[in-house]
Amino acid sequence: MEENEWGLRPLAPSEVSRLRGLAAAVAADLARSGLVIFGRQDQHRETSVGGLRVEVDEFDDAAGGIWLRWEVHPSLQKATIEALRGQRLDDPVIAAAGRIHEQMASTILCMLGALGYVAEPSDDDYRPFAIKVLSSAI
Repeated sequence: MEENEWGLRPLAPSEVSRLRGLAAAVAADLARSGLVIFGRQDQHRETSVGGLRVEVDEFDDAAGGIWLRWEVHPSLQKATIEALRGQRLDDPVIAAAGRIHEQMASTILCMLGALGYVAEPSDDDYRPFAIKVLSSAI
């Protein structure tokens, strides 16, 4: 596979297919567990109530793979962004949003383990509080 204009090399089609299948299985299992799962990545966020976003990064680099991240209700997200833009770094909404993301990441990681998946917390600065699904142990 050739690199794109940003120097990223796409994964082989067979690996993309495998990742998409695993992501669909993870989403289905977590939905059966009671979590709200977002549909496609391009789904309009304004109509959502929050929930889990499942993303397949289809590039052959350290960031490639299946990523899960919790999204809070749009009203909390908006309040957090407004506090940050207003440089009100001591606003309780920022701390609350951070605690929610941290606890949900931990919870989702535990749920994945209970369901037989192998996953790890993100160490990617661009994906704070995200979970990377590595495989299905089942």
